[in-house]
Amino acid sequence: MPHCRICKDEIDKEKDDWIMPSKNYYYHRKCYEDWKESTPVTDEEYRAFIFDFIARDLKVSYDYHMCKAQIDKFVKEGKTVRGIFFTLKYFYEIKHGDWNKGHGGIGIVPFVYNEACAYWVAQERKTKGIVADIERQMRAAAGRKQKVIRGIEPPKKFEVDFSILDDLEDEDD
Repeated sequence: MPHCRICKDEIDKEKDDWIMPSKNYYYHRKCYEDWKESTPVTDEEYRAFIFDFIARDLKVSYDYHMCKAQIDKFVKEGKTVRGIFFTLKYFYEIKHGDWNKGHGGIGIVPFVYNEACAYWVAQERKTKGIVADIERQMRAAAGRKQKVIRGIEPPKKFEVDFSILDDLEDEDD
């Protein structure tokens, strides 16, 4: 009988609710889901969360390359990608900041980073797990398939036969 790789208990394939996400890697479904949710979010996931937050939640246009460069700059200055994400969430959702003043970038981050950090620490103390809930929501949103909106097809090329002009010039002579 196989064993769950997390709790180490035996898995009865006929009675237990189990999954095998990889060959010969058996898990109780509940153990696997709990483990997956508790896995720390990586910096790359947070980078994706930032762009997802701007596009999906704020529904604004942004300069991808400028935002990416700003994130890299802020990280070199000692900020974390996670902190940048939660700073943007704080500034635009909680403080209702104006995206248009940012000119398509996230230059506001250094100015409200510490304030946002203090806010999220206080929220986590009040409501244990709020940060984990937000991360879970962002992972769920990232996992959903995007709705593809198809634009109107451009009209087919309109071809003009300019040889008719030559015929008109010949008639004038």
